[in-house]
Amino acid sequence: MIICRYIPFLIIAIVFSTSASPAAAMDDPLRCASDIITLGDTMYEVRAACGQPFSTQIVGETKKYRILKKKRYRIESTAYLSEWIYESDDGIYVLTFEGSRVVEKEFIFQ
Repeated sequence: MIICRYIPFLIIAIVFSTSASPAAAMDDPLRCASDIITLGDTMYEVRAACGQPFSTQIVGETKKYRILKKKRYRIESTAYLSEWIYESDDGIYVLTFEGSRVVEKEFIFQ
């Protein structure tokens, strides 16, 4: 009888453990022709693999601060956030770059 009470919880645990999470789907590499685009790739690598994007635009900027304790001053750096859009038969790929590295990728169905 004790086991019967836990069966619904076991079924829920099995369903959630076998389903793919949205975070895992975001880590899937994008494919341009025969090359794979992953997080951390540079703008140069993406352009060499996928060609010229349909659209590019700067969407913001980020500031990072690094404090050097021994010297007692901080170093500030600014990186632009850029979005590159690629169109395909399946939909639209949006790559977000911070500086020159891919930090986010998104696929939008048409």
